[in-house]
Amino acid sequence: MVKVTELLIDLNSFESRKEIDVAFDNPFAEIKCSTQIVVHAVLYKTRDSVVLTGDIQTVVIDKCARCLKDVEVPINGTLEAVYIPFNKYIKEIKDGPVDNLENTLPLKEEVLDLSDRVIEAIIVEIPQKVLCVEDCRGLCPVCGVDLNENPDHFCEGKEEPSDKWHSLLGELKKNIVDNNSDWEG
Repeated sequence: MVKVTELLIDLNSFESRKEIDVAFDNPFAEIKCSTQIVVHAVLYKTRDSVVLTGDIQTVVIDKCARCLKDVEVPINGTLEAVYIPFNKYIKEIKDGPVDNLENTLPLKEEVLDLSDRVIEAIIVEIPQKVLCVEDCRGLCPVCGVDLNENPDHFCEGKEEPSDKWHSLLGELKKNIVDNNSDWEG
């Protein structure tokens, strides 16, 4: 992963509180953005931890789940983490349930890299199913034509599915239709 120097925080560079406001072009291979990533973060030092809070804004480009067109998804993510010394972190894992360690991370060095938290905050905000429009018609399952651009499209020579799963599903559907017609007649 590419390091963003503005997200590398020397913990010795501040006493109790440090505020970070930075905007940068996307260096992360995991996502594609159409705008800069804007990060506002605040770090608080306590006696035995560093607390991170903040927010992130950007626009991610994802694919529509139905027609595969690029879709811009506005992201308003949240940064939240507590960093504790590595030895204390290991002790907590051994002593208690891991649920107590949600958003708690080990602090191994005097330089804290916030890059992982930034990419995490963006990724969790991307919807599981992105649609270009709510009523996207998708692609023709036979030939792949975009049904949004060709709403009257109809495939004449509809081919039967070649794999066994789809063939069995087709047989089941035919049996249900045949059985329903037996009940009606």
